[in-house]
Amino acid sequence: MKNLASLLVLALPLTLACGGDESTGGAGGTAGAGGAGGTGSVFSADPPLVLDEDERPAMVAIPSDYDPETSYPLVIVLHGFGVTGAIQAGFWRMFDAIDEKQFVMVYPDGIDASWNATEACCDPTGEVDDVGYVSGLIEEAQEVYNIDADRVYLMGHSNGGFMSFRMACERSDLITAIVSLAGSTFDDPADCQPATLPVSVLAVHSTNDGTIFYDGGTTVFGGDYPGAVETVERFAAQAGCDVGSTTMLESIDLTNDYDGAETERVAYTTGCDAGLDAELWTLLPLECAATACNPHIPVFTEVWADVTTDWLFRHSR
Repeated sequence: MKNLASLLVLALPLTLACGGDESTGGAGGTAGAGGAGGTGSVFSADPPLVLDEDERPAMVAIPSDYDPETSYPLVIVLHGFGVTGAIQAGFWRMFDAIDEKQFVMVYPDGIDASWNATEACCDPTGEVDDVGYVSGLIEEAQEVYNIDADRVYLMGHSNGGFMSFRMACERSDLITAIVSLAGSTFDDPADCQPATLPVSVLAVHSTNDGTIFYDGGTTVFGGDYPGAVETVERFAAQAGCDVGSTTMLESIDLTNDYDGAETERVAYTTGCDAGLDAELWTLLPLECAATACNPHIPVFTEVWADVTTDWLFRHSR
């Protein structure tokens, strides 16, 4: 895959303090002759690599061997406050995983580098309809690429994590599962509406995150948010899981910031509705092994893209 934004990726830790490789994916260009898709639609073998081009363009990456007759999972990466989709996806090394894992990835940009997720984070005006925008990207992607509608996923960091949870509340009809790093949901559970279908969630959070606190709190925008455990347990309960019965999984090493397997994993799987579950991965405050460590912006190894996509792709409606 072509490398277009190495310099931007290297600059991410400095940029993100205020709030991998990039590629355009497989062959781009104008639409050409396509094959029959799984829904009876005809998809191009050479699709454009941008969505919503006239209003709010969102870039797309596809496998280099993209086959219009194959249905692919869709992953939408929602960036943290102050950066871009390209930077976020590159920092997480998502581009490197596309060919191996065979998925279509959309990496949009929020207006003014933010998402209107909740009162806590991070659009103080509350005027931008990002639920409508992200929903439209999903629907357009399903028209342009051969997307498996039962495997539509969101991955978000911080503000993007908040946005992922909002989508799981308001457009659960479109979303199968989400991964949120250092994000949270509405402070009032009643605001998570309509939540017509349960969504599997994986929340990843550092206990010593000084920006979005692990135990919940109030952001610089003045809004409150629940802690990581409460957030996951709300969605686990919606999925029918017994939140009083959890399973400790083996700890894993996601980042070189700390020595050893710094990430504890708790799974909510007991009693869940078919195909649903929830997990909380907690990064512990181990001794910093790098020049500098920022618990809100952990520098993940390639393991991050691998294990998070594995977790997402085992969920299907």
